[in-house]
Amino acid sequence: MDKKFNDFRDMSVWQQSFSLLVEVYHLIKKFPSEERYALTDQLKRAANSVVHNLAEGYGRFEPKDKTRFYKIARGSAYESMSQILVAENQKYLPIETSESLITRYKKLIEEINALIHYLEK
Repeated sequence: MDKKFNDFRDMSVWQQSFSLLVEVYHLIKKFPSEERYALTDQLKRAANSVVHNLAEGYGRFEPKDKTRFYKIARGSAYESMSQILVAENQKYLPIETSESLITRYKKLIEEINALIHYLEK
């Protein structure tokens, strides 16, 4: 499945995760300064983990090795969703923004799952 791509940047899942990461970076700039080393940092790390584990998985040769990184990316997508809910609860994000992000992360997770299932066949 990876063979049809020139590199990871051509993968829809990577493109979606990168778009989400850019949006997360934009949104967390508005979080209170007291969250700098807590929620802000955790959300940034989780969103980065999705993007970079997809790229690293792409670069692996064996399907089992690839899926290991894709599964880590999937877990980080769920972690990002959870942290977005905390940000919404604390009124750092409006509900419309958090729901939009969560919907996009769910779509991303579906695509990561499809990629994993394809490679595990």
